Amino acid sequence: MITLTILTICFLTGLSCKIKKFKAPLTLALTWYIHLIFLVLSAICLFLMLNDYGFKGTQTERVFFTLYAGTGMILYGLSKPGNDARHAYLMAFFGFPFVLLLGLMIPPLRVLTIVVALTLLSDSDFRRYNIDNDYALQSKTSGILSSAPVYSLISDKYWLFEKITPGIIQPQGVIKNLRMEKKGADSVLIQWGYGKAKKDTVIVLD
Repeated sequence: MITLTILTICFLTGLSCKIKKFKAPLTLALTWYIHLIFLVLSAICLFLMLNDYGFKGTQTERVFFTLYAGTGMILYGLSKPGNDARHAYLMAFFGFPFVLLLGLMIPPLRVLTIVVALTLLSDSDFRRYNIDNDYALQSKTSGILSSAPVYSLISDKYWLFEKITPGIIQPQGVIKNLRMEKKGADSVLIQWGYGKAKKDTVIVLD
């Protein structure tokens, strides 16, 4: 639960700074710079995700998004109260936990709030099965949000990035006895299951 842990630490830090009325202009300026860096990284992540790309690593984008929101919470605690757009912007980060708490207290919104909280705060379980140095099969399980893992082809691209092609195989549940064998230079045979339930498919490597 790396997302929940980071956000909890950042929220408590921001709350402590707000209660103690902590004043440190240099710390405030430095935190703003860090926040803006993660804002840019988050925007890049969003653009990459819309085009089926991402930074290398299974949780890299989530860490960037989480630190972007977390530094916003800390900035709210370090900033002076005000009525300007900057204060409202920071309040959106710091007030998010209270919005979730309010949603849990209102019965018509309870289910929706739980779904939103699980989507934003829960970390998916990733597993990668290497095909070769440039390709891997990745499974992504999102807990109660999906009944079966999503299987994607991961292609190593452009030094820091990787291409993600989802839905390579679409089993009805968790794959057991997974086996992969390359067929030539541009295709791989994927097999899973036992006995009569055994299935296979061939995917093309781009």
